[in-house]
Amino acid sequence: MDEKLKKELLEIYDSLSDEQKEKVKECKTMEEVSAFAAKEGIELPDEMLDEIAGGYVFYDVYTYKYRIINDKTGDLLDTVSGSGNEESAKKRARELGQSDKMISSDEWIKLEEKNRKKSC
Repeated sequence: MDEKLKKELLEIYDSLSDEQKEKVKECKTMEEVSAFAAKEGIELPDEMLDEIAGGYVFYDVYTYKYRIINDKTGDLLDTVSGSGNEESAKKRARELGQSDKMISSDEWIKLEEKNRKKSC
């Protein structure tokens, strides 16, 4: 983890209430920290979310919806309707404890193929 990210995380931690600090200390994994932050409305740096939370957002040109995907399980977590709602889709991804990294439909197809090969 780079120094800039460490500094940002320390600043976030320092801004928490004593009760929130105790809850963070109870988290055993970074995924739990990410979920806690999402539940509490605490915005974590994108670099951290990309590292720990994973997940992708992509615009499905066939359904005209943004899809929020957990990259570790391949599960569809939610959809946001309509072109032009990219910011709403990114916000929803963060609320779900996922990164808001945008990928293309082509990238999504490649990831799906890779996930299928793993499960066979």
